[in-house]
Amino acid sequence: MSPQIFITMTQTPNNANTDADRPADLWSFALRCYAIEQAHLLSLQHNAGLHINDALVAAYAAASASLLDGVRWEYVRSGRPRQILLRVRRVRQSMKRSDPNRPRALDFELELERWDLFRLAGCVSGKGSASDEDRSAEVLSEQCDLSVDEVKALIHRLRCSAGPSHGE
Repeated sequence: MSPQIFITMTQTPNNANTDADRPADLWSFALRCYAIEQAHLLSLQHNAGLHINDALVAAYAAASASLLDGVRWEYVRSGRPRQILLRVRRVRQSMKRSDPNRPRALDFELELERWDLFRLAGCVSGKGSASDEDRSAEVLSEQCDLSVDEVKALIHRLRCSAGPSHGE
C-alpha cells in the first residue's frame, strides 16, 4: 500500500493566498473581464470618462468581499503614475495607426496599466460589506459621467464576467 499525501490549501474567494498574491490575482481578474467587456468598457471610457482600472478594482473588491480603502484609492487616482498613464494614452490616441511608433506606445501604455493595477491592488484589503461596495460605486460615479446605479450595474456585470470564482 502506497502512502498518500493530503495537502490542504486555503484560499480566499479571489483565489489569492496572501496579500502578496493580490496584484497577480487582480491582473488575472482584469484580463478575464476585459476580454469579455472590452467594447463596453472602452465605450464608457470614451463617452463617460470612466477610468477602466478603477471600475475593475471596484468590481474585484466587491467580488472578493474585500474593503476598497478610499484614501489609498484616491492617492492612486491622483498620483503621478496615473497622470503619466493618461498622458501616454492621449499621445498614443493622437498617433496615426500607420505611425511606426504606435505599437511601442501601446506596449508602454499596457505596462503602465499593469503598474496602475498593481498600485490599485494595494487599496484592497480586509473584509468589506455591501455598504463598502455602495461607497465605491458613489466614488466612481463622482469621477465619471455615470450615475451610481449605472456604476453598480457595471460592477455587477464585471463580477459576472470574471467567472464563477469571482461572480455571483
